[in-house]
Parts: sequence; C-alpha cells; structure tokens
Amino acid sequence: MRNRTIGINVRVSENEKKKLQRNAKKSNLNLSAYLRKSGLQKEIYSIPDEELRKIYNEIVELKNEFSYMSDEEIKDKITKMQSDFLDIYNYKKDGDENGNNENMGN
Repeated sequence: MRNRTIGINVRVSENEKKKLQRNAKKSNLNLSAYLRKSGLQKEIYSIPDEELRKIYNEIVELKNEFSYMSDEEIKDKITKMQSDFLDIYNYKKDGDENGNNENMGN
C-alpha cells in the first residue's frame, strides 16, 4: 500500500515549471519524485546527455583502435569529437530552443 497520501500544492511560474521538469528529466525522475528528493535534501544524480555519451563511446573506440590507426585517422577522429563537444557546449551555453541558458551544469 502506498503511504504517500498527503498532497502539497505549490504555485510556480510557467518558466519555473519548465525548468523543474527539465531537471527532473535529466535525473530520470518524474516531477513528484524530483521535488520530494530536492525538498528532503537527498542527492539527485543527473543522467549524461545522449550526445555526451556518444562522444564518450567514440573516445573508447579510439582508444581500442589507436594502435591500428594512422596519425591522420587519429587526428580526424579527435577533431570530429572536439567539434561535436563544442557544438554541445555552445548550444547549452548560448541557450536552448526556448532561449534558456540556465541548463549548463544543472
């Protein structure tokens, strides 16, 4: 049986709600669970962005294939990863599709 039977109503602005939902999604939690953990000062872990996970996998692949690759192939792969990483960083730094730039590092 569920022991959470008491509701709490909190008023927020539309932008605050969007930010709370974004942060909950990054942590792979629904909004209620995110707010409970936050309010109870429990640790909340962010899930890495899919794009960053892709770059990490490319680094692992490069490490595994390093001894079989030419210097030019290595340079090309590193240059691509660098470009991909900067694209992600600049997108988050300059703002998301809603013009918010508060999501970098949150």
